[in-house]
Amino acid sequence: MIGHSRYIHCSGRVAGAYLITVNKGSMTTYSPGYKSNRKWSQIITIIQSAQRFVFSTHADPDGDGLGSELALARWLKRRGKTVDILNPTPMNGIYDFLDPEGEIQIYQPAGHQSIIAAADAFIIFDIGDYKRLGEVGTAISATGKPVINIDHHPGDKTQFSHSMDDPTACATGVLVYDLIRHMDESHVDIKIAEPLYTALVNDTGNFRFNNTNAEAHAIAMDLLESGVEPYTIYVNIYEQTSRGRVELLKYTLENLQFSRNGELAWSVLTQSELDAAGATPDDLTGLSDFMRSIQGVEIGCSIVALENEPVKISLRSKGKYTVNDIAAAFDGGGHAFAAGAQLDLPVKDAVERVVNACLAKVEEVIHAG
Repeated sequence: MIGHSRYIHCSGRVAGAYLITVNKGSMTTYSPGYKSNRKWSQIITIIQSAQRFVFSTHADPDGDGLGSELALARWLKRRGKTVDILNPTPMNGIYDFLDPEGEIQIYQPAGHQSIIAAADAFIIFDIGDYKRLGEVGTAISATGKPVINIDHHPGDKTQFSHSMDDPTACATGVLVYDLIRHMDESHVDIKIAEPLYTALVNDTGNFRFNNTNAEAHAIAMDLLESGVEPYTIYVNIYEQTSRGRVELLKYTLENLQFSRNGELAWSVLTQSELDAAGATPDDLTGLSDFMRSIQGVEIGCSIVALENEPVKISLRSKGKYTVNDIAAAFDGGGHAFAAGAQLDLPVKDAVERVVNACLAKVEEVIHAG
């Protein structure tokens, strides 16, 4: 039953065939022939016994959540299973290349009620906070059927009946790849490899972030063998800057604020700025990453207030300060150095609270040091 979770943890150690061996700390990675010792047996039993699945990921899905659900859905469909992907909100247009056949649907309570009722099991990807499933999560919880979590974020996972929750994985896509390889040791084909590679690229910043590890490169090697073209994926994710986004960046630069000797940088964008720039919500992606890239900035904070929506906070850190605890104070979450939250407050109040929380973090570390 939901609420009585079985947590499956792993060390990250892998064992398999050998061509290239990479040692990093306690992890040994072999590629190709990769297979880890993560304990998938309970989840595999559910997958093998179920026929109809519903997949989902968090609101405002990124390449990791989207790539993970598409890859496993395609793998299962080829084995005669029925999979419906019902996400709580639309995806950013930069990821349209992943779904040319429209496999992903946006959840509609009335239209998808029968699909939820008919499902034998549910698999949720890349979600550190169950609330980010929105109405999808409410509908799933009411069924009393198995709800599987596959994720690499820290957080409360007690809403799930079974959980593969491994923060050592650089992306949820790593766990989906690992699950597939436990069920089938052959190489995946391009239709499955492409979304998995996208998941890796998305959550490692194109293999630049410090979560990029030997396992990530071992998996990337296997996916490249399947025919993935790295530049194509890179261009789709990182080189699709619209004119509206350029205008937002211009406004951000002109109004960027700094505190604590430039260690904290933040910006505030409202609906009026978005309209003036001729931009869409998709154009807001990555603003806090941009702020973090400025020399001397340790925390970048993007605050966005659109009409009829909660104020959205995006936090990025170079590594000196953790930010997921800041987000958690506002019922958000994420990784230690990349996190977010939503506040149902007037924008002025939200800005004051979030900026003060960031400043308190800086002061805390200064005094602790």
